Amino acid sequence: MAVFQYIIKDIKGLRVEGTLKATSMDEAVDKLTREGSIIISVKPGKEGAFSGKLSMFDKIMLTFYKIRTGVSLKILVFFTRQLATMFSAGLTIEKSLTNLAREEKNKRFQKVLLRLSNDIKKGYSLSESMELHPGVFNSLYIALVKAGEVSGTLHTVLDELATYLEKIEDTR
Repeated sequence: MAVFQYIIKDIKGLRVEGTLKATSMDEAVDKLTREGSIIISVKPGKEGAFSGKLSMFDKIMLTFYKIRTGVSLKILVFFTRQLATMFSAGLTIEKSLTNLAREEKNKRFQKVLLRLSNDIKKGYSLSESMELHPGVFNSLYIALVKAGEVSGTLHTVLDELATYLEKIEDTR
């Protein structure tokens, strides 16, 4: 897959710059328009990478997940990886959340996913919706999602976040 840089106006009218993976320029344009974005420009480019200190991230995540929230780290890891995969495949966040909720066995987390999906239908961003569930998503998780939304690299941030969470889970 190729990487494309884009500049769009999102559904809130905000200018967003970012990258996305697609097999062609047409597919990249298609993905952006499906999200309701107004395209300013799309061109071949290099993928932006999230950089952060793993050790600090690991420490914060481990500290947070020592406190039981009713949603295990294993569930959060699986959710983050699935959301990253679905979003990268071109599904909207709202549709991805609805699909994940339908398959979720943990009733508490299923309700959270349905609430996230409904909030997004109402116009909230993913990070704004996650802020309403501090017992499930900590401030670092939310901040990373927000950074991905603002930079237009949510797919990349979700993928990196899933990788970090998988590493944390492996060390437990």
